[in-house]
Amino acid sequence: MKSIKNEAAVRCPNHCEPFDVEYWSLVSADQDPDLKAAIMGGELNLVQCPECGTFFHHDGDLIYFDAPAELLVFVFSEKDRQREPELLARMQKDYELIKDTLLKQLNMDYPPVSVFGLGALKEILQAEEKMAYESEAVAAACAAEGLQVVRLKPSYARTHHFPFYVPAPAKEKTANDYAVAASKVLQSGLNSLLLRNFVDRMSQEGAQLPQVL
Repeated sequence: MKSIKNEAAVRCPNHCEPFDVEYWSLVSADQDPDLKAAIMGGELNLVQCPECGTFFHHDGDLIYFDAPAELLVFVFSEKDRQREPELLARMQKDYELIKDTLLKQLNMDYPPVSVFGLGALKEILQAEEKMAYESEAVAAACAAEGLQVVRLKPSYARTHHFPFYVPAPAKEKTANDYAVAASKVLQSGLNSLLLRNFVDRMSQEGAQLPQVL
């Protein structure tokens, strides 16, 4: 899915005359990583008033989509917080439409996320980046222990606070076998709260196998 730009008339915080701007209404992060970088840098949809020179963000709705990461975020305007129930209902309707048309080939099986404002979206992406760094450290520690590494389904890992990568057991493959393999990596000296949480959950009686890709 391609990123999309729209046009709108805006007025700066200093109440100057309205002027027209182009702004991103849909960001496809895997297709346009520079737009993701713009969000992280606080530059996405940043405009300048031609009358007084003030910079400000266009406060409009935005959809952020990263297909490989299985991350779909609906970003609503800060000024619409009081309409949250209505907006969540609209989001679910739009999600079903997108899932069954534009993204039908992806067989999406994970729910969307909603936030208010680009600042909140930036926080999600920062948390995602931190999770990715820790997951890469887990993968490296697994390799150092001579263990095979498997990738968890991203939306599953994110929901359960697991790393994106975990060690795979050599023989049997029950949930507890995954826990034993992960424990071995932790015992090597790796400090990972995500992997520790994975061990705890996989060790529980009746735990289901992790969802791997």
